[in-house]
Amino acid sequence: MRLQIIEEVAAEIGSNPVVSGWIKKDRVRAVTAGYLNSLSDEELIEKFTTDQLAAELAAIIKTDIRKSHPLIDADELEAVLNRVDTDVRMGVANGICEVTVSKGKTLDALFGGIDGELKNMANETVDKYSGEVADKVTKRLERTMSAVPCGLPVMPPHWVFTVNVWTYEVIGRYEEFTVIDNDNEVIPKPYFGHKGQKYVRESSQVMHPFKKDKDGVALKLGNNEIITFHLTGYATTIVGPGPKGVGDKMGMANEKSEEYDNLVDELRGQI
Repeated sequence: MRLQIIEEVAAEIGSNPVVSGWIKKDRVRAVTAGYLNSLSDEELIEKFTTDQLAAELAAIIKTDIRKSHPLIDADELEAVLNRVDTDVRMGVANGICEVTVSKGKTLDALFGGIDGELKNMANETVDKYSGEVADKVTKRLERTMSAVPCGLPVMPPHWVFTVNVWTYEVIGRYEEFTVIDNDNEVIPKPYFGHKGQKYVRESSQVMHPFKKDKDGVALKLGNNEIITFHLTGYATTIVGPGPKGVGDKMGMANEKSEEYDNLVDELRGQI
């Protein structure tokens, strides 16, 4: 896994036309290897499952870029560094996928073993009953086992893992959203040749740069409005045994963040 992640992260950053000009692939390999080799196998797995691995690795690579370019304009540098997060996440994910594909036969064998053990547990449970009760339990088990993917049955009290599916709705807004054009050549700058131009979305009035009305007030051209978004979808994952499901904070089927209802009312008609 370490080797695959190192190569995939280096490949992602190396293929990025902007970031690759700020840090070489060999340096990415060295930084990534140093970080991954500092982790135990248990830490590596734990950090990947919580998305901490990509976040920490991206922070280390960005720090290395900052140190190697101390004189670069802050805005221009941050625009480049924002791309590093995505490249690192893609690289880590691709590295894990490569391992999963290459070890497919091993994983199938392990799931087959778990499936067999669970079936034995089910048989032991049925053996405790007799007659009509046993028939009912057997039929119930058969329906349950056929409804879940092979190798993932839920059989209390032998709860190993199960599949969770839930729907979600996300609404939100950006108080300020800035895009920087680093390839812009309109604004000259002596040291770097040009200065990146900013495009900002925020709640504000847009006034004419020099035209004024009869009272001497700048003419209003329009309004610059904030970006709002509205997403819906579903998610599914394999989870282990425990009193609560993944993301279950309040123990209810329908859960909302504290500001959800307030934001729905505020953005009504905009999303």
